[in-house]
Amino acid sequence: MTAHFAVPGDAASGAAPLSTGPSTKRSTVTRQPRRTTAATRTAAKPKARRRAEPRVRRTSEILREILEKNPQDQITVQQIVSGLGTTSFGTSLMVFSIPEVIPIPIPGMSAVVALPTGIISAQMILGSGEVRLPKALLKRSIPRKAFAAAVKTIMPHLERAEKGVRPRWNWATTPLAKRLLGGLIFVLAGVIALPVPITNMPPAIAIFIIALGLVERDGKLITLGILLGLASIALIAGIFFGLFSLFGL
Repeated sequence: MTAHFAVPGDAASGAAPLSTGPSTKRSTVTRQPRRTTAATRTAAKPKARRRAEPRVRRTSEILREILEKNPQDQITVQQIVSGLGTTSFGTSLMVFSIPEVIPIPIPGMSAVVALPTGIISAQMILGSGEVRLPKALLKRSIPRKAFAAAVKTIMPHLERAEKGVRPRWNWATTPLAKRLLGGLIFVLAGVIALPVPITNMPPAIAIFIIALGLVERDGKLITLGILLGLASIALIAGIFFGLFSLFGL
């Protein structure tokens, strides 16, 4: 004999349907615990993740640290590079351009700016991931007092700029864009090396602005630096053309 089980609400079984009226009995349905997945845990704690991310040091902080750690009379290129780190192309370009952005009246200063800037920009063109300078250049030094004075002069402008920059126009910080920027900076470094009075500052300022844009991933600032750099090249070309025309060369 086969047993027949009646299913509530099934007309074929002949059983009476469930009553839809009010019930005084407590429901026996139990709620299942809410499942949490990795995605929901991530969405629920965005602030915790942001706190865990390391804070990126600003260039102004790095400059202060370099001066604090090197109180001696002379500061070498090696000490500057050690304070910057070997992977910070943008910060390195910023720091090495400072002696020409705020002119330091020391013979041979343009070489201290142009040589490392040219080498670093060449490494950008090649897509290198690490700043490498020759040992002979790393041994070169400049008076700490003069370098500190230049840093002190530029610091208020740098800190003001750091507050206004932000990541934008990402196309200007792609690997291909960085290689192209390396080419422009290489040319600007060559302009700085030219023995022409009062022509070093505009290309140095352009390099400084481009480098700050690279550090902060601000494509708009990089574009401003590019325009200033092209204007600097045009200015130097005009000066040489005028001199050649004047002396009939």
